[in-house]
Amino acid sequence: MMILGKLEISPEKTIPVAMALIVAGLSMIVIGVVWPRIAPTVPLAGTDWNDFFHGVTFGIAIVLEIAGVVVASTAAAAKKRKA
Repeated sequence: MMILGKLEISPEKTIPVAMALIVAGLSMIVIGVVWPRIAPTVPLAGTDWNDFFHGVTFGIAIVLEIAGVVVASTAAAAKKRKA
């Protein structure tokens, strides 16, 4: 969080960080959607582990998306206050 704390000074630099978090979240969603097709290639992964990793992938994607939206909205509010 130190990086984000330093970025609070200039909201113009915070917006790319927010977009990077959103893109990473969207990438994780794609991996989660494709997981059932690529999971059979993982050796010795039972159905319980496949379901676990499938759910964890979606969970991480949701957290990244929410973090990106929060950072972007904070940057927008800070930019609006400065203007």
